[in-house]
Amino acid sequence: MGVNFSLMLYMPAFIVYARPVTYYPIASQPGAPSIYTRGVFHSDQIDVPLEDGSVFVDQRTSLDILIDDFGALALPQQLDQVYVPEDNDLGPKGVVFEVVSVTDNAGGVLNLALRKLSASLPA
Repeated sequence: MGVNFSLMLYMPAFIVYARPVTYYPIASQPGAPSIYTRGVFHSDQIDVPLEDGSVFVDQRTSLDILIDDFGALALPQQLDQVYVPEDNDLGPKGVVFEVVSVTDNAGGVLNLALRKLSASLPA
């Protein structure tokens, strides 16, 4: 018998760790209204060793979302936007991001790689 990771693992984790976000389906559903949902926001360090022995350090910012939270709506895709509002003292303070890429973990979660656009909401 298979394990329903989305229901048994991810759903309880999202109840604890997810923060509210507003998703703007600019590319996936042009003209559609924004969607209030939730996601686990995180930034990971990337170390790139260079030929001269030095290391270039960057970060990858992303948002994990539950596929089940979108129901029958179109799933996010590249060029959509996400507004991450202020949430206590965690992470960004009201920033708009563009979705750079979308990766499905095959367990019920999409990882949206994000690029910071601005500190204002989309029109």
